[in-house]
Amino acid sequence: MALWLRRVSQLLAVGVVCAATLWPFYQVGQQQLTRSEQARIDAQPGVSRSSYQPRLDQLQQTADFSTLASTEMAGRRPGQPGSELARQFLQRRFTELGLIPIVAAAGTDGFAQTYQTDGQSDGVNFIGKINGTAAQLPAIVVTAHYDHVGVHQDRMFPGADDNASGVAALLALAAYFQAHPPRHSLIFAAVDHEEQGMHGSKQLFAGKLLQPKQLALNVNLDMLSRDTKAQLFAVGTYQYPALLPLLQPLQQGSLVALKFGHDRPAAVAGRVQDWSDASDHGSFAKEGVPFVYFGVPDHPDYHQPTDTFERADIGFYHKVSDTILSALLLLDQADLSVLRLETKR
Repeated sequence: MALWLRRVSQLLAVGVVCAATLWPFYQVGQQQLTRSEQARIDAQPGVSRSSYQPRLDQLQQTADFSTLASTEMAGRRPGQPGSELARQFLQRRFTELGLIPIVAAAGTDGFAQTYQTDGQSDGVNFIGKINGTAAQLPAIVVTAHYDHVGVHQDRMFPGADDNASGVAALLALAAYFQAHPPRHSLIFAAVDHEEQGMHGSKQLFAGKLLQPKQLALNVNLDMLSRDTKAQLFAVGTYQYPALLPLLQPLQQGSLVALKFGHDRPAAVAGRVQDWSDASDHGSFAKEGVPFVYFGVPDHPDYHQPTDTFERADIGFYHKVSDTILSALLLLDQADLSVLRLETKR
């Protein structure tokens, strides 16, 4: 064996011994970080009220939710018949809501932005806009993916919570802001292909439909209708600390237990899941656009054929949607330029 190869082998052997020696200490450290992070989340305020005056059209929102999660749409997988039905539905609902089509970019047709993927079925995003009263302000983009697993190995995955719930909430919020004009322009995007690599949200930028410098914030909605502890997580306050004081008022007098978490790396939070790139908000972060992601924890029906509309907690879902509306109202009134001044990404 050559001398240099012998030296490399010796160094590798030393490295293996060191790793084996340090591994138990690493494990203990991760356990401590996990307990500490979970305690931080648990210490945040819980539900403090139950009654409220609904501001969103709950009947229409529930109907939209039920339609998107129906057996006819069969999980809305790109390339399957259910996806085409979902696209027809979204085209109709965006039209009924009176949103402004974004047609300036190539590859768009009214609300629909079509795109091609490598080795996958072609995708379609639906994008509509409400002009703000302060036209000089950068826009807030509200996103929710409408695709899901579809029919796979002769089983149908309806994707009710994931993510018919988020899309129906997006439509309800658009209806509210049509009647109550915001300061910031609001862009509503129902995106495709989240489950297969987030191609839809990436295409918003790759297709030049959105320009990062013209955007203040992404508010992403993904899984809103299920949690036995009545928890809703707001993800992104670790990356963008200026978000925290803007959203903390929502924890007082809350309809749901709004928690800030699931956005810290393992070096800080141990084994508590980090959702910073878990959905379409990750595509915005990669373009330098701040985000806040609203969603519930995984549950036993996550990505299962049992994720049906009938299993959704509709009362909780409407409270979650009302909480997100309150968040958008607070954010719309804030100076969102502060979000880019301090970031941990």
